[in-house]
Amino acid sequence: MKFDPNQHLHLGYYENNVDLEAVAYKIQNENKWVFFLDHEQDTTLVQKILDQYDYHEKYGYKIFTVDADDLSYEVGSKLFEEWLKANNII
Repeated sequence: MKFDPNQHLHLGYYENNVDLEAVAYKIQNENKWVFFLDHEQDTTLVQKILDQYDYHEKYGYKIFTVDADDLSYEVGSKLFEEWLKANNII
């Protein structure tokens, strides 16, 4: 999987005393974005589920992929929030 060096988004959830960040990278020549949980942050809230996800040393935990040609900060943040809710983090 090779990422487009010109397309990525830094996303975050900063409500209800939660401060978590993810980064979405667009796969080169595909209409797919891969979301990674930033591994250089306090992951205490999500620690109980991290063993379900593949860890990539350079990117962190690969949490999900979406089909999209372009991805806005608003849509990406909403998708990240939905993932947090689906996993009972928030």
